[in-house]
Amino acid sequence: MNYSQFMLKMKDGLQERLDAAVEIEMVSVPKNNGVVMQGFALRRPGEKVVPTIYTEGFYTDYLEGRDLEDILEDFLEIYEEQGEALPPDVEFFEDYGKVKKRLSLKLVNGKKNKKMLAEMPHKDFLDMAVVFYCLVDSPFAGTAAILIKDAHMENWGVTAEELYQDALANAEKMMPGTIRSMEELLSRMVLEEETPVWEWREEEKEDFPGLEGAQVQNRGMGGIPLLVLTNSRRYLGAACMLYRGLLAEFAGKLGKNFYILPSSVHEVILLPEDKVKDSGNLLQMVMEVNQTQLAPEEVLSDAVYYYDRKSGKISIYDEK
Repeated sequence: MNYSQFMLKMKDGLQERLDAAVEIEMVSVPKNNGVVMQGFALRRPGEKVVPTIYTEGFYTDYLEGRDLEDILEDFLEIYEEQGEALPPDVEFFEDYGKVKKRLSLKLVNGKKNKKMLAEMPHKDFLDMAVVFYCLVDSPFAGTAAILIKDAHMENWGVTAEELYQDALANAEKMMPGTIRSMEELLSRMVLEEETPVWEWREEEKEDFPGLEGAQVQNRGMGGIPLLVLTNSRRYLGAACMLYRGLLAEFAGKLGKNFYILPSSVHEVILLPEDKVKDSGNLLQMVMEVNQTQLAPEEVLSDAVYYYDRKSGKISIYDEK
């Protein structure tokens, strides 16, 4: 059974198990970097907002031998959970004064998202683009992001520059940027350990004289300390590159210029210039990680960036 046939079988099976009034629609949802995901949107009478449940994972389960009946039961369980997780207040999206308090921004690849960018306000940044989203939290679903389209902007009567300034100010306050060692970040994620962001080991002070923070205990690149820049939620945190004064403050304490490696849309890695013996390997490393370690929609860029502390600017690094 190919994927199209599987989708039709699922739709028939869902319709048999649900009330006849529930409308089941097969949808294709564009994601970051041109990725398109397929799934079902299920709408009960009178519902304005409905969950979309993607089916690629279910099809993989089917190909691996899982029974379709079991798959349908799991799908319906997720459907019920997501229905509870939907935000009850959707009217706020008509009022920019309310949306403004939830605005944030993210960085995406400019070239890979040309089609998407044609339909939404954005701001060019190097080979990337800044886009805007409204952050919606739910006790069931965690964090969700509603991308801002041109139609939204026109309805609110605001400009792209106003969106940028409002989203940047709100993001800096709502999801402040943090710089941590890779080891310390992983300990927070896996062990939920809480350690101060700007602490570091006494024996490491010779590495970074004057730098008050950023633990450097992990040396996974031939002795190079891995420092991770992200936001407090570790969600779309690569946009912290845009935060006003954050990199300048870090560079001032570091006393050195540094490279910026876009490890995903959620974070970037900062590498002090004098700790990198062969910068020519950096681009190859970024491209290899993008191709082998990330889902396509998680990739930010195939470039390496460079921060100059004198000019306070980020540029695309050219090893030539």
